[in-house]
Amino acid sequence: MNRPLVVQIDNAPAARPQAGLSQADIVYEEMAEGQITRYNAVFACHDAASVGPVRSARLIDLELTPEYGALLVNSGSSQGTAARLRAAAAYVPNMTDSSFPAAFHRVNDRFAPHNLMTSTAALRKAAANGGLSVQANIVGPTFKADSPPAQAQVTKISVPYSPWASVSYTYDAGSNSWLRSVDGQQQKDAANDQRIAPKNVIIQYVRVTTSNIVEDASGERGLDFTLTGSGKVLVFRDGQVISGQWQRPGRDDVTTYVDASGQPIPLDVGQTWVQVVPTDFKASWS
Repeated sequence: MNRPLVVQIDNAPAARPQAGLSQADIVYEEMAEGQITRYNAVFACHDAASVGPVRSARLIDLELTPEYGALLVNSGSSQGTAARLRAAAAYVPNMTDSSFPAAFHRVNDRFAPHNLMTSTAALRKAAANGGLSVQANIVGPTFKADSPPAQAQVTKISVPYSPWASVSYTYDAGSNSWLRSVDGQQQKDAANDQRIAPKNVIIQYVRVTTSNIVEDASGERGLDFTLTGSGKVLVFRDGQVISGQWQRPGRDDVTTYVDASGQPIPLDVGQTWVQVVPTDFKASWS
């Protein structure tokens, strides 16, 4: 199959609406500095003609990229994060606008730095020309056919990261999906005007620590996410919530989700959004 691409996508208000998110197989969202979040969009089975805005790497990329045997796509990084990326180059191959300029372009309808775009085709072509492998064998999660209930047990999910990044989902029985909104606004893909509506929403509780890496001019320090080991997880699927545990023994393993009895939680075929939150985070649903 195509080697996955993990693309670091901007979620500052000036970056919205983003392009390509509706075509990603999996999208991770996590806090960044300055009370905003970032997206890590994983593209493997589907392509997107426009993806972005692409922004600088964060420490979480060192965790997600080897999980999928992926190529990391970003627009550079702070000195501290760059040093960590260089040390991890053997398992975090990095494609940036400076190292692979042919794969990126800037658009005129947004202002910099929120206007750097790419496409999955351009990235794969540039990777192949640059000697990077563009094929991989990946073991993914367990999937099942849709099985919506006669009456949904959960119709709304709230993930309030901050006043500038408050996420909510509304269950749509007709499509058996979760209609996503950010700060009270429907989230759509700028490339195709498609509503972001994943089949599965996962809230993954992880250990988050503040690093000593300064990520921006205001002195904000980057966050480190521990995505190996195990922890609490909530899987929203088919209008219901399943409480369980996420498990990932090592750096090169793919995260699995199991229920209270230790059995795998199969996901519906389609897009998945993973909301990465601290262990004490207060999400809610009804």
